[in-house]
Amino acid sequence: MSELLFDFTRDGVYLSDCTHVLGPLRQTLEELAHKGLLASPVESLQKLGYHYNRAVEPGTDLTAFVAPLIQSLLDECKSPSAFVVHHSYAASTSDAIPTDNRELLARARYFPASLLRRFEIDHVPYWGSYTSGCTGLMSLITLAAGILRAANTEKVLCLTADLKPCDTTYDGVREKLLTSDAASGFLVAREPQGYQVLGVAQYSSSREIIPWLEVVKRAVQMTQQLCKLTGVPSNGGGMVCHYPNMFVEAWQLVSHFLKVPKENAIIDGMAERAHCLSSDAVISLETYNGSQQVHAVYSFGSGLHLAIALLRKVDQ
Repeated sequence: MSELLFDFTRDGVYLSDCTHVLGPLRQTLEELAHKGLLASPVESLQKLGYHYNRAVEPGTDLTAFVAPLIQSLLDECKSPSAFVVHHSYAASTSDAIPTDNRELLARARYFPASLLRRFEIDHVPYWGSYTSGCTGLMSLITLAAGILRAANTEKVLCLTADLKPCDTTYDGVREKLLTSDAASGFLVAREPQGYQVLGVAQYSSSREIIPWLEVVKRAVQMTQQLCKLTGVPSNGGGMVCHYPNMFVEAWQLVSHFLKVPKENAIIDGMAERAHCLSSDAVISLETYNGSQQVHAVYSFGSGLHLAIALLRKVDQ
């Protein structure tokens, strides 16, 4: 078996209170090119549908950047049972280390610990992940679902946050994928609200390149397998598909083979805010205003990883 399939239909796991923050600077492709922050030609990124990205000022501290987001989640969840953090960039996992400090343990400046100390909830257990690229939503869900099995555990605070590492571009030569500085968070809990987590599917490969036709085929097959596993009718007409802000033509093919109507295939704000790593999925769920009950959320990340979360919107 090459995919991992998780059935959460009997676990009573719910995802709610999605929220996000973007870098405050709105930059055009031409501005990014002028600053030397693009690896690809402006024209090639424009053809893919990118117009702007969102960025922070150089030297911005990640903890300060995400603090308002965490505060808004703590306003909804006064006493979280645990804290789970995901990053796409390994550089985001630790606070900056003083350049003149050669002490070994000075390298153990973990970002989650700093954030919890800031909010004086440093007694809350925390976990971290950065090996699943932009499929962080699914990594967070599976970690949080496992944590909820612990005794007296009701709510898990989840965060995915990344700022572009220094001395890098916002895109890649081969991938032509424009990114933004972004963070997002949500709660995973027992209380029925937001979205019920029905299942998660993940495929991982250490290959450097996966042909997009293979990604399309796997995405379709994994969706069908997940529907069968969780007892959800494989009815594309009754499903909303949330796609990341990348590789539009590939996701259009996924919708075609699953028979998902065009209005139910969501690519959210690609021109305005580019690709926000794992936050793409969270932002899409946060901003969705329709009535469909079954939602398939897709992510593709460096590593390489393809992941799908199957959710059911809870009647409020």
